Amino acid sequence: MLIKVLKKLRHLYNRLKQIDAIKFIYYNYFSKNIVRQNGSYLILYKNAVLDLHPSSRIYIRGKNLEIGINKLRKSKSETHLRMRENAVWNSNNGCGLFYNTVLEIHGNAVFNSEFFTMNGGSVIICAKHIKFGEDVMLGRNIIIYDSDYHQVLNDEGNMKNSSKEVTINDHVWLTNQIMVMKGVTIGIGTIVSPYTVIRKDLPEYSLVVSSNSSKVISDNIHWSRDRVTDIG
Repeated sequence: MLIKVLKKLRHLYNRLKQIDAIKFIYYNYFSKNIVRQNGSYLILYKNAVLDLHPSSRIYIRGKNLEIGINKLRKSKSETHLRMRENAVWNSNNGCGLFYNTVLEIHGNAVFNSEFFTMNGGSVIICAKHIKFGEDVMLGRNIIIYDSDYHQVLNDEGNMKNSSKEVTINDHVWLTNQIMVMKGVTIGIGTIVSPYTVIRKDLPEYSLVVSSNSSKVISDNIHWSRDRVTDIG
């Protein structure tokens, strides 16, 4: 019993050493950018880099919003959060952004999220509206865009490629090396295999695999955050 308690205290101590105490105090108690529900905090690790426009807002409700988790010891890999003019992030049940991830919310755009995790190399760029359901897991090198970010014009000079909302529903697992394009909705419980470009809506509880375009190969699929049993 004592050994378990000591291990837990050691883990807590090591975690606290990685948190930027000055940033924690400033953003949670003095910054107008952060609007917290009582008991919910913005936890910034020492590798977290924030660029928040004065008019941007992060609303934190429920669990803590953690930025820069799981950094390798002695590594200088950063986690980047940029929010531009009037950008809004509604964090309703916390999240964990790993080292070497990027989240950008452009001017007047809204990112709504329930609990999710985002592993190294992954990028979210929100120009209009991106919505995550509860328990979304982004593996390595996931890219999510809701816009082309540069205009495509017709012969009359009118823009043809407006931004379109992206919705990723509850308990979706994007494994690794995946690109989610604008206008896509991914159904509840779906798993997307590596090296897939998602250009169209995906049904719920499906396993999707493709090297070029998404294709449903199985339905009634379920997944868990638990580790694969043959991994130590």
